[in-house]
Amino acid sequence: MARRSWGLPRLRDDLSRLRGALQAPLRRLSGQGDPYWDDFINRPPNDVRNMITEIVAKAPEGNIFPTQSELHSPNVTARHAKELTLYLGGQLVGIADLGTQTPEIARGYPYAIVTGVRAEYDPYMSPGPGGQAAAQAGQFVTFIVASWIREVGFRATMQIDVPRAEREHLAVAAGLGKLNGDGKLTVPKYGTKIHIADIIFTDLPMEADG
Repeated sequence: MARRSWGLPRLRDDLSRLRGALQAPLRRLSGQGDPYWDDFINRPPNDVRNMITEIVAKAPEGNIFPTQSELHSPNVTARHAKELTLYLGGQLVGIADLGTQTPEIARGYPYAIVTGVRAEYDPYMSPGPGGQAAAQAGQFVTFIVASWIREVGFRATMQIDVPRAEREHLAVAAGLGKLNGDGKLTVPKYGTKIHIADIIFTDLPMEADG
């Protein structure tokens, strides 16, 4: 019995040390007490050419294949576009009917593919390379999806200059979530920890959500 009573405090001590060991990297990931991590998240780059977002933003769009591919029905085509988006790393994707939007928002296109990626840090508030991780992940997805659409013979442009409010407005139109009392996008699985990637405006015939 004495050996057992001696073992319980020791077990508690071991568990306490284990919790401390696990919490250390978590504190690092959250930026608590780490000036280097804080710089990585919040300090703007000395040269914007060090940011992949800048490189992708300036990359010219490819040509549209001159012969349009034979497509399935609009609902199947929409499913294919969504499956590709999720495969590439998007967490959320929806299709907005731009026919219900103002001409300024629609930009001459009938549909918008709206992609959401989880954002531990808000790219609009965290300009460092680490703080831009969600924006970088979103650009990777939308760049490839837009390229695929052009390869099947339809127009697709990845608009990087769409303001945040407009992106989140289109996210609501695409059925991804809703705006909370502060006017910020909230989605069921991730709450407000979501970043809406560059909007893809396209004439690929699809069934819209929302």
